Amino acid sequence: MLKKLLMMLGTAFVWCGLTVAPLAAQGTDDAPATEETDSFDEAEDEPAVSISDMLKEVEYVTKAKPKKKVYVYFFVRSHSGCGPCKAMVPACISLYKEMKGKGAEIIMLNSDADSATAKKWAEDAGMTYPIVSPETRDKVDVPAGGSGGTPNVVAVTEDGEVLDNESGYKDCPVVMGKWKDLVKQAKKSAREKKAKDKKKKAKKKKAKKSKKSDDAPAEDDSVPSEADF
Repeated sequence: MLKKLLMMLGTAFVWCGLTVAPLAAQGTDDAPATEETDSFDEAEDEPAVSISDMLKEVEYVTKAKPKKKVYVYFFVRSHSGCGPCKAMVPACISLYKEMKGKGAEIIMLNSDADSATAKKWAEDAGMTYPIVSPETRDKVDVPAGGSGGTPNVVAVTEDGEVLDNESGYKDCPVVMGKWKDLVKQAKKSAREKKAKDKKKKAKKKKAKKSKKSDDAPAEDDSVPSEADF
């Protein structure tokens, strides 16, 4: 009788083992994969290279250097072999003196054959504004103005936003003559961008704080405290 009972128990254990093992395996396979949550720390946008940063990488053929606080840059492309470019120089000199220290600046991107030629022209013509050497002018990544022929001018903000552009020795001074209005426009745009960036930063900070709070481990209520005894 005892022997028969032991045989029955053994059969039961074997049957249970065969049944439970597949179920356990199935549970492992069907268990939902742990979802990988994206980190809230999004990759910051690559900061755009500012105009002032570009101007630190170039060489000048004149003693004049760009001012530190400029809202609008007027980049003039010209060279000594261009008749209209020469004709426009007096207007550039006059406008540069007018806008100097008031948030606007004229900078020539010279396209002569070499710095020696560019420097001689600047000295002979009495140019008082910054002139980027022919060898380094391509480091200033701004579009050409108007049709692209010389002379041409493009007005840009510190962030490189194009405000106006033109070509020709008659039309270029007209664009530069708008410097007061363009400075106002650039200042307004700068304030709006600053406010927007501040708001975006505060929102991101708040979201990070909220996520950190959600990820904090909850207290284990199963652990008995002294009050439970």
